[in-house]
Order: sequence, then structure tokens, then C-alpha cells
Amino acid sequence: MGFLHKSVKVLSFGIAVSLFGMEAIAADLVVRKNVVDLTSEEKNNFVNAIKTLKTTIPEGSALSIYDQFVAVHLGAMSVIHWHEEHQHHHNIDTAHENSGFLPWHREYVRRFEQALQSVDPSVTVPYWDWTDPTAIDVIFQPDFMGSNGQGVTINIPGAGAFEGGTVVSGNFSEASGWVLNKDLHIDPSTNQSLGTSLLRFLQVPPATDYPIPKAEIDRILALDDYQVFRPALEGFISFDKEGNVINGGFAHNYIHGLVGGVRIDLTTNRPTFQPIGTMSNIPSSVNDPVFWLNHSNVDRLWAEWQDNGHEGSDFYPSEGQPYGHNLNDPMWPWDGGMSTPASKGLGDLLSLLPVFDSDDIVTPADVLDYRKMGYTYDTTSASVPEPTSTLGLLGLGVLGISSLSKHRKKQKTLTISNG
Repeated sequence: MGFLHKSVKVLSFGIAVSLFGMEAIAADLVVRKNVVDLTSEEKNNFVNAIKTLKTTIPEGSALSIYDQFVAVHLGAMSVIHWHEEHQHHHNIDTAHENSGFLPWHREYVRRFEQALQSVDPSVTVPYWDWTDPTAIDVIFQPDFMGSNGQGVTINIPGAGAFEGGTVVSGNFSEASGWVLNKDLHIDPSTNQSLGTSLLRFLQVPPATDYPIPKAEIDRILALDDYQVFRPALEGFISFDKEGNVINGGFAHNYIHGLVGGVRIDLTTNRPTFQPIGTMSNIPSSVNDPVFWLNHSNVDRLWAEWQDNGHEGSDFYPSEGQPYGHNLNDPMWPWDGGMSTPASKGLGDLLSLLPVFDSDDIVTPADVLDYRKMGYTYDTTSASVPEPTSTLGLLGLGVLGISSLSKHRKKQKTLTISNG
């Protein structure tokens, strides 16, 4: 019997994905593959499903389904939380730079994958193994993710001239119908639009080195404390329990810079990085479909870390983090309407966001077990490892098994259209 019964209903007001309960785990998990192992057919199916979401505008919405995902990522960058029983919290990034980075994106990528599967059930989100030297050439081909940008030359003293700019050919050029919403494609430092074309500055210094050394990824996976592991994987300098610096940076954030390009400003007291392309402008980076390959790999590495003796709620902070980042905090936009994003787009972002059911509530605790979300990786086993403590799969902190059952077993409609 399958672990997940899923139906996709195309309704007059948009697309809704209904999730039913799990009774068994393992045999029917969908498998996310290494991008270098995709067949030509699998690449085409993935691209076609993405472009279908890009061109499908639900009734009552100003945005396509794909652009709704872009808007959600933008909204998550700055959230105002309000609830009469809670202390108000303002300008929280619910998806980055704190504990919730990994669980928020796990839920987000899985929902995107389910949207793709509403178009083609065979599609999963492949991952970009950053340590594979062949992956970059597989990804940036006209018949897959498209090529580097063109039209802009960046001269870097001592390094040479480097080209980037608008992606003018391939599946994700304007000529092929990949037109970005200018209000959702922005430079957050200037609050100016980056236009309607996908922008790439691939391997422009300082983000030139590729692949990421496997030793760097192994070092990250060997970290035992989630509060050290997460910032290292996200790509920040982190500290051990004694306050000593643990170097980071060669991970998720680096790939954003590798694809989108960054400039270094050395005129300030502390060097600052200025993103120049779509992927390196993090809030609207979802406009570049390479985003999904990058985040599938982030999630894969978290999954491998969990399977290597870090399963369950013992390995996630239960308190002490900003709202939305603690184990049992609802994560916007899946928090039952308790939070509202501050506008991060150029237009009226609030009017563009999809509507989520009031009972569509997801916490970090709900997504700790990726297999119970219906997928696995070709580098992980299909079986569920034994929890390392009674709080692992059974407890999930103070939520308990009843909350897990509520979140995963009842039929749930996840509306991703404007109401």
C-alpha cells in the first residue's frame, strides 16, 4: 500500500493539492536524482513542468503558479507576526539566517515538487551535487537550464574580463517565454527592479571556484550541533560552543553567488558584497529555476546529516530562536494567518500572495522526517532509521504523536491560488 495518496484537483479558482494520510513508508517514496544522472526525457519533463507552472494563471490570480512561489519567497524575507496570545515580532526573515532555514525550505521545495507533479507525476526535483565537477556543464546547457548571461562585461583588475548579463537563449530566455514579473525581480539593496529577463553572471570573481571541495562538505556533515551545522550549510561563518570561528561560505550561499554573480566593495570599513544577477539577489532568486536544484541539494545534505545519527527533535532547537524558527513554531505562510509579510516587492505584494487555508499549519517539527513527506534521495536509504531518543519520531517535542498524526494523516487542501 502506498504511503501517500495524492490527488490534484483543478478547480475554478485555481489548483489545490490534497494530501491524504500515510499508512506505510518506504516502497513508494519518490526519488530525487543527481542532475548528472537525469535522462534526456527526465530533463525535458522537468523543464516542461516548470514552464507549465509559469504559464498557468489560476482564476482570480494576477500571478502564474510559478510566480506565486516567487512571491512567497519574497514575503518570507520580512514577516510581521501578530497574535493576541503572542508577543508581536517585526521584520523576521522566517526562511533564512536562522534555524528555520532548513525546515522552511524543505516544506517549500516539497510543495513546489507536488505542483510539478500535478503537471507530470513522474517529475521530481533533482539536486546539484556541488562537489561534482561535471554538474555545472550538465546544468547550464540550452536544452536544460540554459546558458550564462550575455551583454555585460565586468573587468576585474588582476583577474581579467568576465561576461554575464541577460540569458538570451535556451529554455529560460525571454525569447522562449520565460518573462519575469518586474515587481518580483528586485535588488533589495536599492529596491529597484532587475527587469523582466533572467540575469546570470556565472563564475565571475570572487565566486569562481568550482567544484566545492568534497572535504568542505564532509567537514560540514561532521558537525554535530545543529546550531553550528545549519549556518555552515547555509553558507555563513559559524562558531563552536567555545566561541571559536568555524569557517563557512562554501555551500548554499556560494552557489547563489556562483550563478548570479557578486561584486566586492572594498571602499567600506568592512568589505561588502553586491549581488548583480537573479540568483545572487536572494529574495527573488526563485526566478532562476536553478534555485530548485541548489535547494534540493541543501535538503539532501540535511537528510544525510539526519540519517547519520541526528534524527528527531533532539537535533533541532526547541526555544530561544526568533518566531517561526523554534521546533513548534508555525512557519509563515503556513501559520494559520498569524503573520503578515512586510512588502518586499515593488508592487502590492500582499495582494499577489496565494491564499492558504487557516488550518494549513506547518512547524519545523512536522518536517523533520523527510521520508514521511513522501520522498527520498538516490544517496539515502528508503527505510526509516530508528530514532535516537523517545523524542525522535514519537515525541516531536511537545507536539507529540497526535500532532504528527493531525498534520500528516488527515486530508489537507493546500491552496496555492488567490481566493
